[in-house]
Amino acid sequence: MTARARRTLPGVAADTQGVLDGVRAGTRAGLVWGGLALAVQLVPAAFLVTAQGPAGFLGIALTITGLVTLGVTSLWLRARGRERRILTSCPWEVWPCRTDQVRVVSGEGRRSNGRKWSTDIRLVLLKPDGQARCSFPMPGPSVSDEVWFAGDVDTGGILAVPGGLPWRYVRRTGRR
Repeated sequence: MTARARRTLPGVAADTQGVLDGVRAGTRAGLVWGGLALAVQLVPAAFLVTAQGPAGFLGIALTITGLVTLGVTSLWLRARGRERRILTSCPWEVWPCRTDQVRVVSGEGRRSNGRKWSTDIRLVLLKPDGQARCSFPMPGPSVSDEVWFAGDVDTGGILAVPGGLPWRYVRRTGRR
């Protein structure tokens, strides 16, 4: 079986209508929900932390959960920044693909060579000779025989159905 060769679309992935809107919406949601959660936790904590007894303990607990919330919010915003950086610096590459059941490392499944393995339906990007180049989780329910990818297939990037939406960030975790 011979697959079509991949091709690169002109411009960067962010030029596709609606693609950056998803990143902006995710950034806004992270700021709003993270800020709201921090306010709900840290405002009462500021008053309770100086109190004696159970109220002081509650203030300390709210401060700790506020710090965890701050960490999660910053990780969320960092991920949106990584997505924005890929989309604004990399072009879409059109890759021929197929769906295939592949062996993946899992928390469940059969143990072999010190790891637990199971199978998963994955999207396999194809080389021009039809052989598998790499595999990723599906970007959406309706993937036909090609996908768009922005980034580096050896490390990770943005995988999308043709047209750019929906898309998802994917990362290579190991070689097949």
